[in-house]
Amino acid sequence: MTNGLCGEGIRLNEIQVIGTHNSYHLAPSAGKLKLIRLFSKRGAEAWAYSRKPLDQQLEAGLRQFELDIFADPEGGRFGTSEEMKKPGMKVIHVPGIDEGTVHPTLIGALQAVEKWSAKNPRHVPIMILIELKDRAEMPLAPKPIPFDRKQMEAVEQEILKVFRKEKLITPDLVRGDAASLREAVLKKGWPGLDSLRGKVMFCLDNEGKHREIYLEGNPTLEKRLLFASVAREHPAAAWMKRNDPVRSYDEIRTLVSKGFMVRTRADTDTKEARANDGKRRDKALASGAQFVSTDFPRPDPKLGEYEVALPGKVVARVNPVSGRSKQAGEVE
Repeated sequence: MTNGLCGEGIRLNEIQVIGTHNSYHLAPSAGKLKLIRLFSKRGAEAWAYSRKPLDQQLEAGLRQFELDIFADPEGGRFGTSEEMKKPGMKVIHVPGIDEGTVHPTLIGALQAVEKWSAKNPRHVPIMILIELKDRAEMPLAPKPIPFDRKQMEAVEQEILKVFRKEKLITPDLVRGDAASLREAVLKKGWPGLDSLRGKVMFCLDNEGKHREIYLEGNPTLEKRLLFASVAREHPAAAWMKRNDPVRSYDEIRTLVSKGFMVRTRADTDTKEARANDGKRRDKALASGAQFVSTDFPRPDPKLGEYEVALPGKVVARVNPVSGRSKQAGEVE
């Protein structure tokens, strides 16, 4: 993975990076996969991937992560290991069946990022996507705790236990003195890349009721730490997720060209890797989405040669849509 230092004059939304989907995930054991296959062959195939610790992923050039979290204020709700016994947010995919995680706690996952960041203070910003989970998907699994406003604020408290506020790209930082986030990114633009090096940005994956709870009383995300994916007309509009780059290709390019930031997915459920089909990946990269997420930043020898990387396997490049007026090439 190559590095450079040609980010002068480039804004945050004028780059493109690669990230991982379910960045903490460890594939179920062979025995558990066999059990899962009895109920769903597709499910068994979809979960057959594993991640390295986040600091190792960063070292490999990845700059966007996704963490699924469950509230566990007392500790021990989702396991009996020393890490699982600790009070606080737990990082798990599906309790009761798909529990393998390289970072059992949110704080542990964030500490891995913070330690790497401290050693590499000039890195391009890292985006961490947080999905709040509170639905039981398995009949005998522990009952999750609902994410009300109190639990959402507990997530922010855990973030601040690891990162100093000045290390974060927050909605307040981007908004500045504008009336709304939307007005800031469309009229003033995102801050310059060089002013944000060494920082971390958090985004809320959830929509629906969880997003509305998070926005309640803070319609343009005042004093909040996470950006939220909302309609482009919403006063909090700045970052959005459009997970299907084939169906949403034209929309993503429009959003990016206007000044919004977008996350999309190059592949899902290991389907593209099993078929060695790069069409969705190529659309994702060409769409200009700033964050392109994948399950295969490297090929899986068991499945084939499919992988997702920027041309030249650089860490970050000038965005092919929003950065077209800038000199093309790598930016880190």
